[in-house]
Amino acid sequence: MAKKKKIREEFQAIFKIGDEKAIKKMLKKNPWLLDEMSNTMDAGMVEQNQIIAALGVMEDELGGPVPIDEIVFSLRVDFNIRKEDSEVHEILKSVENLNLVKRETNGWTLTSEGGKICDDFLNRLV
Repeated sequence: MAKKKKIREEFQAIFKIGDEKAIKKMLKKNPWLLDEMSNTMDAGMVEQNQIIAALGVMEDELGGPVPIDEIVFSLRVDFNIRKEDSEVHEILKSVENLNLVKRETNGWTLTSEGGKICDDFLNRLV
């Protein structure tokens, strides 16, 4: 178990640096790392999708850009998820880099790609 922990830490350090050659080498040598990374990324994507869905719900309700407090409200009321404003803001910034949301002067809006993710997520809940 200690060996896996050391390998995992080494991989995370290489992943942060972004050395593709070293990443590929470690994944080839330790294929279980890919499963772990996928599971971690899947969990992060679920959280992102929840926030995108809450943004979409509130954008439809308000008819325009949505302030963070309204997204937090939708998460709590519509999805029974409690998040702090700062957590939601960090996730919004990360999905903004993926071109799924846009920051407007008075809130956040979905891009067309973000709208598709929102619709897919909401349709899976029904």
